[in-house]
Amino acid sequence: MATCPVCGHEFEPEDSQNAVCPACGAVLANDANENSAIDETPQEEPTSQETPCEEQPTQVIPPEEAPTQEVPREESATQQIPQEEPPTQEIPHTAPTEPYPATGASGADAANEPSAGPEIHPAIADPYRPSPLKRAWMDFKASPGKLWIILKLALFQFVPGVGSLVLSGYAYTWAREQALGRHLPLPTKIVRPGVLDNGLYIYGVSVSMTVVFFVLGLFAATVFSALRLFIIFTLLVILFVVCCGPFFAVMNMRTALCGRVRSGLNLKRAWSLFAAPGKTGQVFAAYWGPAALVVLITFVCYLLLFMVVMGSSISVAYGMSGVYHSDYYIVAQLLAMMLSFIPITILVLFAVFFVSTAATLVTARALGYWAQDFHPEAWPEYQENVKYYMDRAV
Repeated sequence: MATCPVCGHEFEPEDSQNAVCPACGAVLANDANENSAIDETPQEEPTSQETPCEEQPTQVIPPEEAPTQEVPREESATQQIPQEEPPTQEIPHTAPTEPYPATGASGADAANEPSAGPEIHPAIADPYRPSPLKRAWMDFKASPGKLWIILKLALFQFVPGVGSLVLSGYAYTWAREQALGRHLPLPTKIVRPGVLDNGLYIYGVSVSMTVVFFVLGLFAATVFSALRLFIIFTLLVILFVVCCGPFFAVMNMRTALCGRVRSGLNLKRAWSLFAAPGKTGQVFAAYWGPAALVVLITFVCYLLLFMVVMGSSISVAYGMSGVYHSDYYIVAQLLAMMLSFIPITILVLFAVFFVSTAATLVTARALGYWAQDFHPEAWPEYQENVKYYMDRAV
């Protein structure tokens, strides 16, 4: 069966190769099989493919992001969308597609958080923290009864040997408590458990280091004097005192924390603390800040005492003529006058001891704040000391 493409007449061709339409005379050059295939194609329903084309976009686009403009029916019918490649879905702006570089969290976990920006290592804002010396001074001022405590410790200084032992034990025990996280004011009781022990340990470290450096200093003095380099030797001694004073304070702090003389004499570990990044300057400030004030006040007090005593002695000596008074009488008057200055001398010494005691307490407390950053409660030497005293108690 063939259909004429000109007039649409259907007929049975006599020759399948050269068919002629009996109605209009048009020649059909194609074969009957191709014509029949072409005739059957337009008769299929074109609407059977419209449903997948219309429903396919609605399966991948979320409702809130669906386009508001509708696609015409004719265009959707003619558009061909591969089934294996669905349309690309637009990702919301707040959902990152990569893990955060700073935290390493996945995109799904970080979807609820705002974007951190291009910063790879976000800086954590540290609150302002005063220096150890400033915090020690604030603790000293806030301690109740501090003047009475300093008065008693200053009176101990008039007893040679005992005063330095009690002062060192009291000061570094207070610093030890702060280094271990126990923030307490100045204890009202001077001699309490642990004070004399720490004082003896610190005294032992001080004596050992004094003997060692005395021998080294004597040897260096001999060498420099033979070379006639007295000025260089004096400058080296000053530099040595300036640098080694804070280091000795660190050794005393370790002695009080570990409760052993050998812990304080461990120069390697003391140096590791002293030379820690950002810690050396704090030790110098904690030691030489109060010490410079003590040196200045001591110099002024002794200078005034010297001027008063010597000025009075010289005026009395010149006022007495050797013609009317014997030499023994003049010497006796000078001795009597100098004895009268003993109370003034004691008062000056007490003022110096008072200031030096306060400076020692502030310095030790500052070292306690400084050592707290190293977590001394985790040191093996500290734990060994605690175990030793626990075994003794048991």
